[in-house]
Amino acid sequence: MRRSFLAQPWRYARAALRRLSGDWRTLVEAPVAPAVIDRDMQAASLPTLAFFFLLTLSSVIATFGLLANSAPAIIGAMIIAPLMTPIMGLSYGAIQLRWSQIARSTITVLLGVAIVIAVGFLGAELIAIQVAGSEILSRAFPTLLDLGVALAAGAAGAFSLTRASIRNSIAGVAIAVALVPPLAVTGIGLALGRTATADVGLSFTEVGLFSGGYDIAAGAFVLFLTNLAAIIITAGLVLLAHGYGHWRIGLFGLVAVAAASLILMQPLSQELQKLRVKSKTLTLIKTLPKTHPHIFEFKGRLDTLSIRYQDGVLSVHMEGELPRDRLADGQARLDLFRKFLEGEVGEPVAVTFEIVPIEVLSLHSSAGDAPPGGDKPPDD
Repeated sequence: MRRSFLAQPWRYARAALRRLSGDWRTLVEAPVAPAVIDRDMQAASLPTLAFFFLLTLSSVIATFGLLANSAPAIIGAMIIAPLMTPIMGLSYGAIQLRWSQIARSTITVLLGVAIVIAVGFLGAELIAIQVAGSEILSRAFPTLLDLGVALAAGAAGAFSLTRASIRNSIAGVAIAVALVPPLAVTGIGLALGRTATADVGLSFTEVGLFSGGYDIAAGAFVLFLTNLAAIIITAGLVLLAHGYGHWRIGLFGLVAVAAASLILMQPLSQELQKLRVKSKTLTLIKTLPKTHPHIFEFKGRLDTLSIRYQDGVLSVHMEGELPRDRLADGQARLDLFRKFLEGEVGEPVAVTFEIVPIEVLSLHSSAGDAPPGGDKPPDD
């Protein structure tokens, strides 16, 4: 009796929900057929003229955008860059252990990498700009945060290939993971070499670039390799989960890729640690004058802050200005600050502070005060 009493309202509610939602059952979309994926991945591994032409144009846009420090131009280069496609083909070949697919995809990726680096190098040489702007420097220090972005982007890219309705989302994935700009920065860094200078408001001592453009090139290439390894692994896992390969064979291929990419973990973790220590140092500089004035009382100006590892010790280098009357106990306060920072980061720290002593003068002028010599301006 109770069931029949509730049956009629339930039918009305379901009918109303279908009218409002357009029948949500259509949201359950079947994956693309394995034969379609196989055909597309084989096509993705081929080094076609269209691929190289579009990649060259993308490299030119990225290079000019980086040299001009233009974020919109760099984003445009990411959108048209086709480098994501053969990397997906490489991931598919890894889970299938299909050596012809792996070989073709690898050759296509390597040729694409060489083209982007060459365009970046030639563009920097042609324009002869020796200034590394913020867009270039931001890609010179990859961290584990970049690895997280690449892992998510690889999964998104593979999933978009398995659903016909969202296959066009691969362009958005290309923007997220940004494969071409790091390679263009690699070429630009090689062209800049040790003659590179920093953008306005920055200095290489601030970001730890003691080898100029070569440090930029190395860091940017590590960023690309990080993106490459993360995309191959996560894309392969997503494709396996959708039944496009055998788990035992696929996991063997992905484990081999993961083992080869472990060499990237040390530089990535070091850069992340540098960011963490830099953030911690800046926080202490800001808060210690209020919380522990006997340890650190900074009344000057901090111009640069550099974090790097040297002989197994985390080296913190600061440059700034300080009034002369604050220099008397400067060394004692710096020692206390170093010990406090060591306790916060949990590892040995060496702190150096290059100070420019300044004189603080206080001038005062108010309404009614006559200038020296009366109202008559001084003679030339």
